[in-house]
Amino acid sequence: MKHLLTLAAAILGLSVAAQAAEDKRLIIVFADGLEGESRQGVLERFSLKQVEDLGAFNAVLAEAPSGKYAPSSFRLMSDPSILLAERDFYTNWIKGSVPSLQQVPLPTLHETMAQLKKFEKKDASNGEVPWGIARVNAEKAWTVTQGEGVKVAVVDTGIDCAHPDLKGQCAGGVNYVDKNKPPMDDNSHGTHVSGTIAAVKDGQGVVGVAPKARLYAVKVLDAEGGGSLFSIIKGLVWCGNNGMQVANLSLGAPMGSTLMRLAVAYAKARGVVVMAAAGNDGGSVNYPAAYDDTIAIAALDPSDKIADFSSRGKEVDFIAPGVNVKSSVPGGKYDWYDGTSMATPHMAGLAALAVAKGAKGYDGVMAALKKAAVPVKDLTAEQQGAGVVDAGKLVGAK
Repeated sequence: MKHLLTLAAAILGLSVAAQAAEDKRLIIVFADGLEGESRQGVLERFSLKQVEDLGAFNAVLAEAPSGKYAPSSFRLMSDPSILLAERDFYTNWIKGSVPSLQQVPLPTLHETMAQLKKFEKKDASNGEVPWGIARVNAEKAWTVTQGEGVKVAVVDTGIDCAHPDLKGQCAGGVNYVDKNKPPMDDNSHGTHVSGTIAAVKDGQGVVGVAPKARLYAVKVLDAEGGGSLFSIIKGLVWCGNNGMQVANLSLGAPMGSTLMRLAVAYAKARGVVVMAAAGNDGGSVNYPAAYDDTIAIAALDPSDKIADFSSRGKEVDFIAPGVNVKSSVPGGKYDWYDGTSMATPHMAGLAALAVAKGAKGYDGVMAALKKAAVPVKDLTAEQQGAGVVDAGKLVGAK
């Protein structure tokens, strides 16, 4: 217990320190045509210094000097040279995505363990095909396409590209947590997501929905699943600037952000289909999934019910398997996780199959997914959107 408390205190200390750093930072969007020294002059007027240029929609990250508070967003936007200003913030973006309770050892009560074994047997993988991959009928689609060459960005904690099921799937990426290191997964979340999207079909481990898609690790979250708003925005801009066709955002927060919305729109305008997790608080849909420019995904359990934790609302577009989901984790291992974070990569894989069949951009992919969706009995539109997508129907498999 002492060790657990020490670890919790250390993690809390890291989070507080990160939050303190972001409290002094602001993301500022300048008016069109304002560049270079003109920008610098505006920042100096507010006692700010530029930390980084976003390289998109005329935005920069600026910081107040040590010992001074950053000016308010309202004060900054009173200057005609500044269109928008938002405070950067650090938060945990994957809260609620956890190892499945069905896989956590329980006290040695004979009856309880017997029930767990029955549950595991009922929902176990069929060989390398997890139940979620079977539920979306991915195997039927593979007679037509496996998502060959489609570029899928995993905007997350990174990917362990040395994993046997992923080492041939990784094609590049970027690290916005530590630019001096590769985008390696030091949490497990991003690797788990990646396996559901595109784990190789080799008869071992697990297989993804689109086993020949190309994965790009866009690391925006740290080992605790935390990250700054600016890092998420940079990840989306990177997707738009680097030809990604699908982006998986198994992350979210209860609060919205105008700049996050701009970043999603930026990526969409450049042909990126953004799949986003609805959230794990059982309430309203989180952000960025709540934005119209994303495709929001709720979580289904093995009995075809909406998961108790799954967020829901009119913004939900589809539902996909998100309970007791087996996939890859770092170190060549596998684990079962729960969360809308696990439902979303099923849909990212389906989007990759749609793109491989010729669907283009948000509108094309959304139309193809809706056409192939099958409503789940007894679930409302706010719980499931259009329903579960049938991969065989999606690609026209006979």
